Amino acid sequence: MADAKSTLTRDGTMQVTAKEGIELLKSEGATKLLKAQGLISDAGDSSSKPSLERDGTMVVTAKEGEAVLDSMGGAPDPDAATRSQQKELEALKNEVAAEPPVKKPKLPKDGTMVATAKEGKALVGSEKLGDTRQETKKKADKPQPKRDSTIAKAVQEAKVLFPDTEINVNEGRRTRSGNKPTPAPAKTPVKRAGTMQKTAKEGRAFLKRKSEENKEAEDGEKDDKSA
Repeated sequence: MADAKSTLTRDGTMQVTAKEGIELLKSEGATKLLKAQGLISDAGDSSSKPSLERDGTMVVTAKEGEAVLDSMGGAPDPDAATRSQQKELEALKNEVAAEPPVKKPKLPKDGTMVATAKEGKALVGSEKLGDTRQETKKKADKPQPKRDSTIAKAVQEAKVLFPDTEINVNEGRRTRSGNKPTPAPAKTPVKRAGTMQKTAKEGRAFLKRKSEENKEAEDGEKDDKSA
C-alpha cells in the first residue's frame, strides 16, 4: 500500500465566509457580540494569541473601489447610463456651481407668542391689567370717566339743527303722533230720559201729590174736631 501523500488542508467556502464575517464584525467594533456567541475568546485568556484584525475581501474591495472613484472625481451619477451622459451631467454641475446662489429674501414672521401678544393688546387696548385676575377685576369695578356716547353726540347734533327745541334725554321716546297737540276731552252727552223713566217720574210725582192731599185732609178733619 502506497504511503499517503501529505496534503495541505484548505478552508472551505463556508469557513472562509465565516472568517470574513467575523473580521468584518471586529472592524465594526462588535467584539462583545462575537464573545457572547463564542466566536472569539476573551482578551485575558493566555491560550488565545493576539491576532491582528484584517479586513475581509469585500471590505478591502469596497475600500479600493472608493479610492479609485475619489481619484477619478467621485462616484458616477446614478442618472447617467453612459460615459458621455456622465460627462454632460458633470459639465452641468460645474456650471451650476460657478453661478452664485440666489438668496431668497427672508420675510419677517411673527412667532406664536408675538402674534398672541398683539391680539391680546388689540383686545385689551390701553386697559391696565393687574398681576392676578382679582386685581384686574377690582380695577374694572372702579368707576371710569364717562365718554361721550352715541346718544350724547346725537343730542349735540340735534341742538345744532333745532336750536329752539328743548331736548330732554331722560324723556321717553316721542313719535310723530306724540308730537301732535292733545285734543280737548269730549263733553259728556246729556242722556235723555226714556219712556220708562218718564213714567216712573210721573208715578212718583203722582204719589207724592196724593200723599200731600191725604195729609191736608187729615189735618182739616183734626181742626174741625178740635173746634
